Amino acid sequence: MTDSPKSNSFLNAPLPLVFFKTAAPIILIMLVNGSFSLVDAYFLGVFVGADALTAVTSMFPAFIMIVALSTLVSNGFASLMARHLGAGDRTKSVEIFSQAISLSLVVCCFLIALFILGGNALVTSVSNGSSLIANMSYSYISILVFFSPLMFILTINGDSLRCEGQVAFMAFISLLSVFLNGLFNYLLIVGLNWGVEGSAYGTVMAQGISLVIIFFYRKYNKSDLGLQVVRFSRSRQHWLTFLSLGAPSSLNYIGLALSSGAILYSLQTWDAENYITTVGAYGIITRLMTFIFLPLLGLSMAFQAIVGNNFGAKEFGRVNVSIKIALSISFIYCVSLQLIAFIFRKDLGALFVSDQVVIKEVVRILPFTTLALFLVGPQMMVSMFFQAIGDAKRAGILGIMKTYAFSLPLIFILPFFFSEWGIWYAAATTEFLALFLTILVLSLRSRSHNTAFGLFFKEN
Repeated sequence: MTDSPKSNSFLNAPLPLVFFKTAAPIILIMLVNGSFSLVDAYFLGVFVGADALTAVTSMFPAFIMIVALSTLVSNGFASLMARHLGAGDRTKSVEIFSQAISLSLVVCCFLIALFILGGNALVTSVSNGSSLIANMSYSYISILVFFSPLMFILTINGDSLRCEGQVAFMAFISLLSVFLNGLFNYLLIVGLNWGVEGSAYGTVMAQGISLVIIFFYRKYNKSDLGLQVVRFSRSRQHWLTFLSLGAPSSLNYIGLALSSGAILYSLQTWDAENYITTVGAYGIITRLMTFIFLPLLGLSMAFQAIVGNNFGAKEFGRVNVSIKIALSISFIYCVSLQLIAFIFRKDLGALFVSDQVVIKEVVRILPFTTLALFLVGPQMMVSMFFQAIGDAKRAGILGIMKTYAFSLPLIFILPFFFSEWGIWYAAATTEFLALFLTILVLSLRSRSHNTAFGLFFKEN
């Protein structure tokens, strides 16, 4: 059964209202998730110390790699699961779920084995010779790696619930998990003085309780699928499909991990004397940027849904209006946050640590890492527009080129010209190069498709 045009609010309701209703719930969940990152940094910085913040930040690339591996399986699984559920093939859907769980645990075993072999070397490479930082870093990341099956299984179950249409329960689990994570972190870090281990165990405990709740939900809320939290299959029929469909999203996370790793490596090369202090400041800035970025991601997801529906219905006038709204909101949001970050940079640093040296580093670095923030939102909307209309080629060019062709090389190249400052110039330079690439892509599309500015359709 399909929605008639009259019943589809994407096609008929006023677009500002559609944007608000679609984006607000997503942005709320994103903000809650982003808030936890800030709260965690606050607990570590204030109640443990700047060294703890440095240790956790030095493991950020490793943590993102865990997320990337999880996404590699789950995104491909979600695509396949949704299509088979839509086709009414419940038996195949259960088999797909079972194979996804099986593959996730295989990937976890690979991750754990890799960490056992190279974990110590990894920690040593980012600790700049500090045994204190190395010990805290290893304690933190080892807990997350060895308990990674919880995260992988929770991710598969969350995507499955979304595909089954259990969006409200999935949102509840997401918010509950973040709340529990913050609560456990407070109890373990502040109450029991467990330090960075408390942060890691808080995450693991929240994931475990979330899975228990899903288990009872599955047990007592019977559905035609009859799924369990964990279900295995000996078949490997869909494994390659999972991996191939999940690869694009996973590559984005891998790019983020590599960029963060490149910054840590470059800091050891160009600013070894102040490494511990600068990494502590970088950790604060990373969390602030994540908090800024997540609402943009929520807006882009709403924009994708609105454009996709109207493009499919050939309502090109509404598509054009949607583009204008998304570009305007994202630009105003980014400019506002850029001004706030610049004006209150000292206060933002002082929120997380009392160490004046770290605060001064935040004050020094933050204006340059946010120098081109005003470009980030609009360029994200352009890339999401191409995804929404099914133009994977242009979306891929704008997304992958930005990280792998601009950001990563610039982090290594610019310090040769500007010393340590070059590391921080890389972010803004990347955005300006991405702007030129976006203009080129839109210009070529404007000529080939006869569209205004490469974006706006001719209206009927």
